[in-house]
Amino acid sequence: MAQTNPNQAIGESPISAVGAPASGTTSPDPGTATRVLRRERFDLNALYETSRLLGSSLDLQFVLSNLLFTAMSKLLVTRGAVLLFEPIGQQYRVAAVRGIAQLENDQLIRISGPSVEMPLVDEDVPPELKAHRVKLVLPVRSGHRDIGLIALGAKATAQPFESRELDFIQLLVNMTSASVHNSLIVSELTQANRDLDNKIQQLNTLFDLSQEFNASLDRKQVVKALSFALMGQMLVHRYLLLLRRSPGNAASEDADAQFTILTWRGMQRPEIDSALSARLCQLRELAILEGEDARIEGLEPLRGMGIAIVIPILQHGETCGVLGLGPKMTGQRYETDDLEFLYALGNLALVSIQNTFLVEEQIEKERLEEEMRLARQIQERLLPREIPTLPGLEIGTLAIPSREVGGDYFDVIRLDEHRLLAAIADVTGKGVPASLLMANLQACLHVLEPMDMTLEEAVSQINRVICENTEADKFITFFCGIYDCRDRTFSYVNAGHNPPFFFRTDDIVRELDKGGLLLGVMRGLPYEREIVQTSEGELIVMFTDGVTEASKADGEEFGEERLMEIVRQNRALPPRQIADVIFREIRDFTGSPALLQDDVTVVVLKMVS
Repeated sequence: MAQTNPNQAIGESPISAVGAPASGTTSPDPGTATRVLRRERFDLNALYETSRLLGSSLDLQFVLSNLLFTAMSKLLVTRGAVLLFEPIGQQYRVAAVRGIAQLENDQLIRISGPSVEMPLVDEDVPPELKAHRVKLVLPVRSGHRDIGLIALGAKATAQPFESRELDFIQLLVNMTSASVHNSLIVSELTQANRDLDNKIQQLNTLFDLSQEFNASLDRKQVVKALSFALMGQMLVHRYLLLLRRSPGNAASEDADAQFTILTWRGMQRPEIDSALSARLCQLRELAILEGEDARIEGLEPLRGMGIAIVIPILQHGETCGVLGLGPKMTGQRYETDDLEFLYALGNLALVSIQNTFLVEEQIEKERLEEEMRLARQIQERLLPREIPTLPGLEIGTLAIPSREVGGDYFDVIRLDEHRLLAAIADVTGKGVPASLLMANLQACLHVLEPMDMTLEEAVSQINRVICENTEADKFITFFCGIYDCRDRTFSYVNAGHNPPFFFRTDDIVRELDKGGLLLGVMRGLPYEREIVQTSEGELIVMFTDGVTEASKADGEEFGEERLMEIVRQNRALPPRQIADVIFREIRDFTGSPALLQDDVTVVVLKMVS
């Protein structure tokens, strides 16, 4: 039984039927043989069998390959290709090819000019196909849809295409276009289902990762999970994740913020200099560093590390992170679905990583707040808990720090049954440094208090200690005075402090400004003491500059004149109430205690009967 040649065109008779005589027969006339061959090549039954066979299959590659082979066999050509139309980019993709070495499957070809509406022969063939020695181009259409093109080379006989051949091949294409269209739809549906499965898998991966990210506050664990996702889902072994951080360890919109490396793999530890950081801060879109579509634009260092794509991770329009990936181990390109997954994965990981920083910062903040609370308790113990009494003298005090701890200091010490020392000071700066220097001053004063020395000698010794234990830019304004109830005298030394107000009975206000320079400026400076005589009903109001320099939002200060007037109007009140009235007026003036820019301290001495 005769065997059919598998490479024989559908509907084509064995060559012995038309070209060679059967055994024992007379050889036909050559002209007759040619007519028989031509008749069999264009036999309508063969055309029907071809369309029926192709219509019975939904395998796109089978349909296209057999359509191309049949067309080439019927026209006796040795070169041909089937091109499918790609709406995105208005180009064609090679779906089947025979005898054209320059073309390969899935290669894209852009054909200039209008779409092909009718068969094109010889000179009418588009130049992009003519370059591959194509002599005949036929459109493949189904309804109003452009499916693609069939491109065929010259006939092996070197004869031009006859009209009968063109009509036959056009009829073949028309009859099989529905089969091609159906196969194409099935192929598209299969690809859509495959893409859908892949999308579901990616969503499941993102869901699982979000649960893992949210369940962990360990930054290393989050980065590890991200690494596994990149290697398992994207099949990459080289990647880099950068986070934009300010020196304060928080996400920043500052242009000077640097990118820090969270994780990397498949390369030596990267170096991210200031120039590269500045370029990454400006990155808003995907950057491709390899291939024909490469857009490097200052990202050469990343390309040198083997990074193929750079994905910016945006928050509120700012680039807060960068994900760089090397080529896939499969050699395939990053598709749109891959990039969407990477954008989602990068944002998810970045938020989780930032949350770990925020948690760490919150823990550190709570620790600092606890330390400040303890420091506040210690500082409060350095101030007098109870104000001592002395015959003929009433004392009222007020101390409000602008922060948890402050640099203002006051003290009231009973020296003996007749004398009482009152002091007030203001350390440069605020917060913890100022509070430590204040504690140093308090220790000095209490150490010198029992020693037998004059007031000015004691201030000079305090100045020496402060000079030896502080930097040149740190100093203290200091005022201290001793009240003697036996003769109602008040002797004082003012070391650069705001002069206290002495409200006399004749309604004259005098400033107590005798003394010397600030403490901590220079060692060995002399200080001068002054003694003032007081009488019943007179007041001495000591205060720090936080009182007079308290300001409104527009910058207007409370001022010394306003302070004097408040004391005049309330001098009949007890000293403690006078101090409370002063603070209430400051609070009303500034609008809120939160607007206090400096510590507020007041000491009021009132001479009574």
